[in-house]
Order: sequence, then C-alpha cells, then structure tokens
Amino acid sequence: MLPATLHIWWNKIKHFFDFAARRRALYEQWDRLASNGDEEARYRLLMLYQEEGREYYPLAFKWTVVMANKGEDCGVMLQAAEMYQAGDGVPKDDSKALLWFERALSMHIVQGKNSPLSVEASNYIQERIQTLRRNLEH
Repeated sequence: MLPATLHIWWNKIKHFFDFAARRRALYEQWDRLASNGDEEARYRLLMLYQEEGREYYPLAFKWTVVMANKGEDCGVMLQAAEMYQAGDGVPKDDSKALLWFERALSMHIVQGKNSPLSVEASNYIQERIQTLRRNLEH
C-alpha cells in the first residue's frame, strides 16, 4: 500500500491524465453557464454535435433546440432538423425534422445574402423536405 502522500499524488496524476473526466466536467460547467443564459456556452454545447461523439449528442441536442427556438440562426435550425431525422440525441422523428428543415429554409430565404447557409445547403434542405414529405404521406 502506498503511503498517504504518494496516494494523494498518484490520484492527482491519474486525474490530470483522465481527459474524458476533465472534458465531462468542462461540459457540465458550460451546461450550468448556458442554463444561466450564457450564449457562448450554449453555442459551445450545441457544437458538441459536430465535435464530439454520440455520448454528448443529448447535451448538444438540448442546446440546439433551445437556440433553434430563438429563431435567429438557420444553421442551428438545420442542425435540429438533422438531429431529429437521424435520431441523434433524441428519438428519431421525421415530422419534427421536416418542421425544422422548413424553418431553416424559411429563415435562409428571409436572410438572403446574410444567411450563413450556402446555395448547396439550401438545395440539400429542399431535397430533405421533399423526401420527408413523401415519406410522411405514406
């Protein structure tokens, strides 16, 4: 058995190299900040969908929907649609995916040249809308 001092140091070293635990703690901190209205923390959390694995999809989805509901960013609306369609962080729901694809496209049109979405993204959204409508009709 290690002497108490060595045991304390060993635990500190293990914690330092436990990157997953440190990452989870960071995301928990961002979640608290986001819950208190911190916009930057909210965007960081919704970006976990692009940057992290499935483990963080539910957290990314939570903040994607919060930000999408603000109705200001068609890119966030597009992400909400894709998450609903794929079932990433939320149960798969084509009707909700369709709703968010339609909202994203509408916002893109309203924003015009100021839209963050490309022409290719707009075409992609239109294709998704057509496919989902056909699938939901049957």
